[in-house]
Amino acid sequence: MILRTLKQIVKYTIGLSLLLLFLAWYFFVGPHSQLEGSDFNLEKNGLWIKHAWVGNDQDRAVIEDLALKLAKYDIKYVYVHTGPFDADGTVPDERYQYAEEFLNILKAKNPDVVPLAWLGQLRSELEIDSPEIRANITDLCQKLIQETGFEGIHYDIEPITHDDTAFLDLLAETRDTLPETMISIAADEWQPKLISDVVGVIMDQEVKSYWQTDYFREAAQYADQIVVMTYDTSLAQPDHYEWLVEQEVIYLSEILKDTDAELLIGIPTYEDDKESFNPEVENMETGLNGLIKGLNNKRTELETFTGVAIYANWETDSEEWATYQELWQ
Repeated sequence: MILRTLKQIVKYTIGLSLLLLFLAWYFFVGPHSQLEGSDFNLEKNGLWIKHAWVGNDQDRAVIEDLALKLAKYDIKYVYVHTGPFDADGTVPDERYQYAEEFLNILKAKNPDVVPLAWLGQLRSELEIDSPEIRANITDLCQKLIQETGFEGIHYDIEPITHDDTAFLDLLAETRDTLPETMISIAADEWQPKLISDVVGVIMDQEVKSYWQTDYFREAAQYADQIVVMTYDTSLAQPDHYEWLVEQEVIYLSEILKDTDAELLIGIPTYEDDKESFNPEVENMETGLNGLIKGLNNKRTELETFTGVAIYANWETDSEEWATYQELWQ
């Protein structure tokens, strides 16, 4: 009797161990296909470009070269820096005085490109809790769409925390003001609530910098496009960064699958020297490697994914574009 019981215990222990091993493999590695990046490239990628394009007078040939460059690298969405917002939620006209001319030339040379007005500011400098300031912002957005030729708005207000209801109010009011206009937002990475809570206990403070599942879904009620900034992660090893990007792709595609929002994954090409960023770890190659692994993972909802977004044009050299072509095109 005792021997039979021991055998049953051993049997159940082995079975449970195998189940736990399978679950660990499934969620941390998972089944993969072996497709190339070009198999996932829908030619709907994004690129952030600097303020000088609309703030300074540009030679027509230079703008046309940019338009051809966007077509060459399958860039559909171009985020044109038009802000930053002043503290009252406005942007003076002179700050984007050449926008209409720039956009006319750009679209004439590349009709397929979708230019979005990139409007940003530090959250600490922009009190979007105020209805008056939000009204100034939406008025500005309406003016930009009606008078310059921008086809959408790209909000990049940082940091937005997972409990920032004022940002959701801004999105809702922007949608009310511009019901037919594309709204794109730059978002922090996703992190499950459990991890945020555990890290919060360890650090003895609430962790808010990462977005949680519900916040992504709430934002997707108003935004047509969510561009996740998968960089500034403080990771020290390239393979760790690639794994993180892969997980972001898997989980965000699942989170947003029942929404109408496009998902773009932002990867960096800049080389800033700061504590949260190491360009040897986070770069075009490692970002694309992680993205492609994520898209090859069988758990990923591929119909949710739209493209990669590169931050930023002025930081991307010829070698990095060559890497992009090799891995993605």
